[in-house]
Amino acid sequence: MLAIAEGFGESPIPGLLRPDVDPEALLLSPPQPPVVPPRVTQRLRQKDLQAQARAMRQEAVSLGLQLLTPTDKDWPHRLSQQPLAPLVLFVKGDAKVLQCEPACAAVGSRTPTPYGIDAAKNLCAAMARSGTILWSGLARGIDGIAHTACLTANTPTVAVLAGSMDCIYPPEHEDLAKRIVAHGGCLISELPPRRRARRGHFVRRNRLLAAGPQAVLVIEGSLASGALHTARFATDCSTEVFAVPGPWQSERSQGCHRLIAEGAGIVESPESLLQSLGLVMNNAKTSLHLETSAQQQAILAHLSRGPRPTDLLQRECALEDAAFLRALFGLEQNGWIERLPGDLWRNVTA
Repeated sequence: MLAIAEGFGESPIPGLLRPDVDPEALLLSPPQPPVVPPRVTQRLRQKDLQAQARAMRQEAVSLGLQLLTPTDKDWPHRLSQQPLAPLVLFVKGDAKVLQCEPACAAVGSRTPTPYGIDAAKNLCAAMARSGTILWSGLARGIDGIAHTACLTANTPTVAVLAGSMDCIYPPEHEDLAKRIVAHGGCLISELPPRRRARRGHFVRRNRLLAAGPQAVLVIEGSLASGALHTARFATDCSTEVFAVPGPWQSERSQGCHRLIAEGAGIVESPESLLQSLGLVMNNAKTSLHLETSAQQQAILAHLSRGPRPTDLLQRECALEDAAFLRALFGLEQNGWIERLPGDLWRNVTA
């Protein structure tokens, strides 16, 4: 109901897309302008809003789609930790992939140079072979290379669409979209059926690419490219950003060079990228596993002294909301910590 009232527009409505949003409270007492535009307040008060939501869910099911909200078990928790958290996701394929780690978004130019194509093929293939779930936007160029690398390595991949599932863009990637679903991956979108993407929806889509996985890799992009929008969103939600350096005279390398100058990790080789992502070889199992991050280690250290309530634990770790929640949910999903009655957290390994 909140998503319908928000309107699925080209620009997200901050007054509704908050990480701490309480749907029932907002529906009972709709926010007023200037918190939200007048049209949103009017939609929140529509008497048939519940009927519209029910019809939208039924239409999604009839098209073979799954409709997720933040209360569903398959909802990717990282998406709820960003400043503009989505309210619903339409999913085609295996939604469980959305919570799999390690995961990295691979983004870049729709018209890459031969240098960029070679870099994308090598880097994405290395990550896919390591079992890393690659997220991308199903666009031409770097996006298509990333998804194809996962299909070749038999690793699931996530395609984040700017439009609805029944309006695959670009049209020539309809077969690629089917293959992604057939190979255990999934397609996701905020837009309901029969909604074509407009220009602003691609920027709106990029924030999901930035927040869903734990890292973003930018492979070629101009200073005005969508890849840089994704990197900017990533910074806002504590997602690591890596960039591939390129020829200094290439317009498509300028975006990556700007990101590196601003502190993004520089990618020197597939091996260095995997190491930066925290992937190391486990000799006992001859497989790759994800090491705990510095934020997760801080949480484990404080919990080693005994159970802690959420608010006290965050103060002791001195972490911002997004970084703290990301680390906390990651540890819970991997079985390192568990939640006890009374909003307490316990270190299972202590």
